[in-house]
Amino acid sequence: MTIVISLGIFLSLILLIEGGYYFYHQFVSPQQRNMKRRLRGSGKRVQEKEKNPEQEILRKRKLSEVPWMQALLSSVSNLGGLEQLLQQANSKMPIGVFFLLSGCLGMVGCLVGAFKDWGLPISLGLGLVGCVLPWMFIKMKRKRRFGEFQRQLPDALDLMARALRAGHAFSVGMKMVGDEFPDPIGPEFSRTVEEISFGIDVPEALKNLTGRVDCVDLKFFVTALTVQRETGGNLAEIIEAISRLIRQRYELFGRIKSLSAEGRLSGYILFALPFVMAGVLFYLNEEYMSLLFEDPIGHMMIGGAGLMMCIGAYVMRNMCQIKV
Repeated sequence: MTIVISLGIFLSLILLIEGGYYFYHQFVSPQQRNMKRRLRGSGKRVQEKEKNPEQEILRKRKLSEVPWMQALLSSVSNLGGLEQLLQQANSKMPIGVFFLLSGCLGMVGCLVGAFKDWGLPISLGLGLVGCVLPWMFIKMKRKRRFGEFQRQLPDALDLMARALRAGHAFSVGMKMVGDEFPDPIGPEFSRTVEEISFGIDVPEALKNLTGRVDCVDLKFFVTALTVQRETGGNLAEIIEAISRLIRQRYELFGRIKSLSAEGRLSGYILFALPFVMAGVLFYLNEEYMSLLFEDPIGHMMIGGAGLMMCIGAYVMRNMCQIKV
């Protein structure tokens, strides 16, 4: 246990130094302040060095403000999924800061378990929970953003249909949605309009939109629009029909959610009941409950109970989750 504590303190100091270095270069360094002053237009214009045409055209992948971490993360080729997750959640956090935050929370969990002398398995478990907390937060933010996008989509399609009936082009209708609607649907449609303006085909730009936003209703709209461009038809009526279908589907989903509320609430109560009872027993008789955390058999019982609870939560979630 002493080795675990020493290692945790050492890694915590390393992460603290790296965090201070990042904070200095991001907010305190004179170079960063000069750059912000130039962007505000209050400073003098600085002559830029000549660059290679390829360097001016290609967009550099900025993963971290720390040079050595930027070089390390750039060498890893399978970070595209995590980068896409951060973009879909509309998070401004670089990947380097994400890993740094996960490491800090993981070390805090390990140190708490070590100082409380709860044993190595529990300390490692707390460290693992701390490591996955940022990932869970980003996933929840991404899910909430997609839900808001799905709620805004019928109104946006109605606006596009009215714009088409008024004689505007399809791209103008999408631009109106980007200008009138807030995040998330407004910026996403504006980005699609920019891609079309830069010369990307409309089906390809819409395909990129479905890649950025995981929404089944949006895929319906993109598929119908692609078919209409190949076969012809009244686009305004097609968009209105899709909007009406999405509203009916959304209404049906709300009814199913209300009918399954009792099952979901029962699942929450059953999942929280062991933790509540353990807290009550620990408060009433600390010596009786401490044996569960100090004895190796108690550690095995906690691990087995946690595994069975996770399986039960997964089964109950699938029973109450009905796809529409």
